[in-house]
Amino acid sequence: PQEEAFSTLRQCRDSVHKWGRVNRVAFDADKEHLILIHPTHAAGDPFKLLGCMTDCKLTMDVEIERMLAKVRPKITAILRTRFHYTTKDLISQFKTHVWGLMEANNGGIFHAATSWLDKIDGAQRRFLREINMTESQAFLDHNFPSPTLRRNIGILGMLHKRTLGLCHPMMEELLSTWQQRFGHQRADTHSKQIYGSLLEIQWQRGLYDRSIFAMCGTYNDLPQYVVDAPTVSLFQKHLTQIARTRCENDLPNWKYTFDRRSRARPTDEDADAWPVFE
Repeated sequence: PQEEAFSTLRQCRDSVHKWGRVNRVAFDADKEHLILIHPTHAAGDPFKLLGCMTDCKLTMDVEIERMLAKVRPKITAILRTRFHYTTKDLISQFKTHVWGLMEANNGGIFHAATSWLDKIDGAQRRFLREINMTESQAFLDHNFPSPTLRRNIGILGMLHKRTLGLCHPMMEELLSTWQQRFGHQRADTHSKQIYGSLLEIQWQRGLYDRSIFAMCGTYNDLPQYVVDAPTVSLFQKHLTQIARTRCENDLPNWKYTFDRRSRARPTDEDADAWPVFE
């Protein structure tokens, strides 16, 4: 119950203050906050964690709105100069001045609802619409993929860092390999499977399906030659080429090639939409 949780938090705070008095350590009251983080029973105000505004329900709407408030004026400023620059130059400006803001906290907002992440894609679609270009044209002609595709490839790159042993030891412990977890590899798959803790999920399955852990399933579906890439940059280059091939062939949902969310799954009429790794 919420009151019991806050009572426990207050006891912890009092204990820390008592330790501080004994050891002559003073705590800033303005930096103390008692909050409950939970998808439905949250309580407290949003807080900043490593530069990312985090709301207690983990919807990440505060951070996304904050990011869009920075991004939209910059897009408008770039569009005002479109009569003085070529399309290539405008896209280059977008990559330089906007993508950095869009992607600064991709890991933090990755699990947000699709409706919120669509707002980020919508900002880029507006830019392309104003310069009379489709998403497919921008991707194929100017290497300008959608934020969704870049975000998914970025998260898969993080998982590949774990495979290469380049991430923090705590991340390696959190994302164990299939071999470490079960003592054997899965049949008919590549040799570098990552276990995404799927068997431990009992509640909030929808939140899990939108998380980085669920992306382990996408990583485990990749071809052997992709996961054998010796560097993260080469690994992501392979992923980009897979998406590019799907886009060139006009396959549906090419933007969601590596997306685990439900809307990226194929319908009966679209059997080739997910997954196709050639």
